[in-house]
Amino acid sequence: MIEIYTTSDMGEIAFVKSLLQSASIEYVVFDEHTSGLFGGFADCRIMLLDDNDYEAAYDLLFDAGLEPSEAEYRS
Repeated sequence: MIEIYTTSDMGEIAFVKSLLQSASIEYVVFDEHTSGLFGGFADCRIMLLDDNDYEAAYDLLFDAGLEPSEAEYRS
């Protein structure tokens, strides 16, 4: 698994989930509800994908105007 996107904005999480689902890309969201515990200030939403889907997911998010995580990219 590899990090693809991190945000504390629930709207962005919903948008990214929708994009990934529409492309049939499997993902996992960690700490999706933590923001509610910390009043919206927790920046701990991390989307992880299978390494084989990273490039397609990166392109999908980038084309949608988002800034996918590059720190973990392995070609």
